[in-house]
Amino acid sequence: MPKTALEPRAARAIVLPVRKPILVVPEPGAEAEEEDLTSRTDLRNERKRSEAAWAEFSKTLVTISERHLLRMELSEAVLSVVQDARRISSPGAKARALRLVRQELRGLDLGLLRERLEDLSHPSARRASTPADDWRRKLLDGGETELAAFVEEHPRADRQRLRTLLRNARKAAAASSNKALGILTQALRDALSAG
Repeated sequence: MPKTALEPRAARAIVLPVRKPILVVPEPGAEAEEEDLTSRTDLRNERKRSEAAWAEFSKTLVTISERHLLRMELSEAVLSVVQDARRISSPGAKARALRLVRQELRGLDLGLLRERLEDLSHPSARRASTPADDWRRKLLDGGETELAAFVEEHPRADRQRLRTLLRNARKAAAASSNKALGILTQALRDALSAG
């Protein structure tokens, strides 16, 4: 009897073929390539962080002094865009100008530019340490034996004054005060020059 459209579907049986899993065996001697498991979200976040760093640096370039800007050894195109951005006072136009500064800077090395700016802003941070700085570091890290060694090497040094200055400098280091460290360093310089 022919099947009609009104018959229930249960009467028709559908048989699906059974699939066997395919095993991929690497060729001997072929090294397995490591997959890059960085997600699109991670890449997007990295792009945002990079763009934020460029934005911060471009704002810094626009706000530093003209003297420091000229010492940064930037190309004429970058200098021109930065100087144009300085003249703008409207917030919207300033934001567009900062975007132009970022575009001009993108081909450069941000780390190197930051290092140059740091050297201009804090030139003493990169200077070579002096013997007085070395002794100050030794005396602050050490104790009475280092002080005795210093006084033995420099007999004209006032042991009691240096001990007091060291105590003050240790207390000031906890309060992050540089005045006591400066006084100690000056006393060490005087003792070193006296002999």
